[in-house]
Amino acid sequence: MTDWNDQLLRSLLFVPGSDERKLKKVGTFGADAIVIDLEDAVADDRKVEARAITRAAVPTYGAGQAVVVRVNSLQFGTLEEDIAAVVAEGLDAIMVPKIEDTESLRVADAALAKAEAAAGLDAGAVRVLALIETPLGLTRCEEILAAAPERVHTAVFGAGDFTTELGVDLTADATEILYARSRLVVAARAAGLAAPVDGPWLRLQDMEGLEADCVRSRGLGFQGRVTVYPPQVDPVQRGYSALSDEDAARNRRIVEAFEEAEAQGVASLRVDGLFVDYPIYRLARDRIRRYDAWLATTTEATA
Repeated sequence: MTDWNDQLLRSLLFVPGSDERKLKKVGTFGADAIVIDLEDAVADDRKVEARAITRAAVPTYGAGQAVVVRVNSLQFGTLEEDIAAVVAEGLDAIMVPKIEDTESLRVADAALAKAEAAAGLDAGAVRVLALIETPLGLTRCEEILAAAPERVHTAVFGAGDFTTELGVDLTADATEILYARSRLVVAARAAGLAAPVDGPWLRLQDMEGLEADCVRSRGLGFQGRVTVYPPQVDPVQRGYSALSDEDAARNRRIVEAFEEAEAQGVASLRVDGLFVDYPIYRLARDRIRRYDAWLATTTEATA
């Protein structure tokens, strides 16, 4: 099972839970997480079949990739049945869509507890990614994300559904979702959760625009985003990880200097004219962790 303290979630690659061919290939694209979809990507008349296919696929993926299943919403009516069918060794989280109140989390938590016991898993082993994708859900996101911190890992922003409900286009510069993005980041962090995950980039051929939006999203406080197209994985992971040589060196100096000072009982100092304390150190350390992970995959790809 995934150690959520160490797991990067820069790219979450979706795959239909009814497509056995794609399920066999999805683990080869290098995404941080695989999201097997039982919701929008599966026709209603194949939902039951997709559960069985998904359940068989869950244990087949290697270490280092989080395995997530997006179940159907409470409103759709099969949330509990989906959870009971797919919880097994190897499942790290479920993504619960269209959350608009705490009831969805309450039902998901109870169903997960029952399914974990039936599968012989530790209580709380399977986490929840809470998908906020409607205006109503956004207006209640603070309450929702604070409702079950022991179960919910973080939030995911469903920008496509959100803008559809607003009746606006999702443009390349994403100005129409700036408020929603910012509010969700603040709500997740205020609840003590990990940095949230941003929604998909739907312009599939525009990789330059995708990477620019990842940098913009990262600057708002998101740790990664949903991807719906395998070629998006590399630019997404670069956008949420890469640093200039100058920035990488500066962040390394911060980490090294702070750790040396801390070993001597000092927890604040100046590095390159910047005041550094624990919050600045932790931010620099996280940036270097992401950068080194991206650098390692880049080096492997060119070796």
